[in-house]
Amino acid sequence: MVKKLKQLLNFKTNEKQLSLWCNQTWPELYRYIYNRVQNREEAEDVTQETYMKILAKYSYPELLSIAYLKTTALNIIRDRWRRKRTSGTQVPLEEALLAGENEISKVLDSTYIEEALRQLPKDQQTVLELRLINSYSRAETAQKMNKSEDAIRGLQYRAIRKLRELMLNNLKEENRT
Repeated sequence: MVKKLKQLLNFKTNEKQLSLWCNQTWPELYRYIYNRVQNREEAEDVTQETYMKILAKYSYPELLSIAYLKTTALNIIRDRWRRKRTSGTQVPLEEALLAGENEISKVLDSTYIEEALRQLPKDQQTVLELRLINSYSRAETAQKMNKSEDAIRGLQYRAIRKLRELMLNNLKEENRT
């Protein structure tokens, strides 16, 4: 027992022990990550980042179970997915340049948006006005419209989807003429 404690106290400085620990845990951790991301390069990056996080945080990583390593890796994967999702879809420069300036200005023109809004049913117009234009919370909007918060959420979703559809259709019709 005393020998084990002495080994643990010297873990940070003992490169051999660190190498042994990594070699023992790496295959299972890498397989776990690869099954989640389905991309070799990303799996390697996440595996490396997992070890770096663990080594930076803990003085004695060999005490940690493989389950803890997997949880850390899963959190890193989730963070990466969130970053990708929030960065949005990127339109290639060539595509953006090919889209005529006239079309872009039409979409951004407030009168164009207002025209599409007027084509929506009254309750969808109201929910978009309250939530997006007046910045009311879902609860405030629900109270003003005498509906539940879940109903407001669904109504807003359908309104945005319908508005998008109307704007695309209007743009296509204008391009035909």
